Amino acid sequence: MENQIVKYLLNEATTEDLDALSDWIMVADNEWIFEEFVRAHYETSTAMNEPDTDKIKEALMRRMKKDRSVFRRRNFRSFMKYAAIGLVFMALGYFYHQNQVGRSVSDKLVSKKEAVTITLDNGTIETLDPLTNRKVKDAKGTIIGTQNGSKLTYRESATTFAQTNSRKQLFHNTINVPYGKRFDVVLSDGTHVFLNSGTTLRYPVRFVRGKNRNVYLTGEAYFDVVKDTEHPFTVHADELAIEVLGTQFNVSHYPEDQNINTVLVEGSVALRTNKKNDKSGEGTLLEPGFKAEWRPADNAIALENVDTDIYTAWMQGRLVFRNTPFQQIRQALERKYNVTIKNSNKDLDEQLFDATFDIETIEEVLESFSKSYAIAYRIEDNEVIIE
Repeated sequence: MENQIVKYLLNEATTEDLDALSDWIMVADNEWIFEEFVRAHYETSTAMNEPDTDKIKEALMRRMKKDRSVFRRRNFRSFMKYAAIGLVFMALGYFYHQNQVGRSVSDKLVSKKEAVTITLDNGTIETLDPLTNRKVKDAKGTIIGTQNGSKLTYRESATTFAQTNSRKQLFHNTINVPYGKRFDVVLSDGTHVFLNSGTTLRYPVRFVRGKNRNVYLTGEAYFDVVKDTEHPFTVHADELAIEVLGTQFNVSHYPEDQNINTVLVEGSVALRTNKKNDKSGEGTLLEPGFKAEWRPADNAIALENVDTDIYTAWMQGRLVFRNTPFQQIRQALERKYNVTIKNSNKDLDEQLFDATFDIETIEEVLESFSKSYAIAYRIEDNEVIIE
């Protein structure tokens, strides 16, 4: 792998080299190898005694992703256009300069580290380490699922439903995904749920014959529901119920948002509310390519034809904003990067922006807004303060 790192730095890496190096460097156990390599090859050249290897690694990863996408988009094999070694030297020089001029720790932005957790039916809370593969057991020690990295699978056989006991009692688990993380859950019926940052999902460990499939969501998730006409699938988000048979859709229901959005990619869904003044009858039907926005204040559902890719881009780690108020943008940034952003400019929160972010760090995102829209900010005590 050291040879592949050298090939990359010397602009001699192929697409296959980039893929292999990208996969290798994402493994936590390889971090110390990379750090020792960086120290050995750059310490004397940059006159730094303690290079910021984390920053260098992040820069290298972002560059590899960018260059790899260029290869695939243009479909040609050649050496990379830019000298990565120059990028690393510049990064080292920049951080060295910042340290030399006496930049304090409080000026640096560090994302808070929180763990994905699962609450079992008996109230026990366990941590789901995304670098771990293991069996998940219930309070009695029975295996109920398998964790493979950032994916937890409850499905154990081709049988859609399992008979739990003579009483057909449902036992629930709850997964909590903190800011800065994402996680996947495959339910016992095979339904795949992709959970975004800051999301909580409560669901049965096993679905039971004769009972509808009900899950409870706070946050944002993309559902790929297995079709079963005898057991409708319902997502409960606050007082909104989204009923489906088999389909793919995205639901956004964060506590800080005034409204709940449902975007349908495939199939069909019906939206109903539990409010007493709900006169929707059979519910509001949603067609593919449309977004339904439920406003709890007046119990109204507004339909709009949208580009569904914008609302599902988070699944690929992207943030896409179109005609979006800045308040929603900074809240999305807080969730993705697990940072705190305070805004003293209340008029700014109402302004609308178009923006797309992919592999950028939070610092690069902030600089982009600062340069493009003259938004002034400072970092103080690990918080972003917009003035």
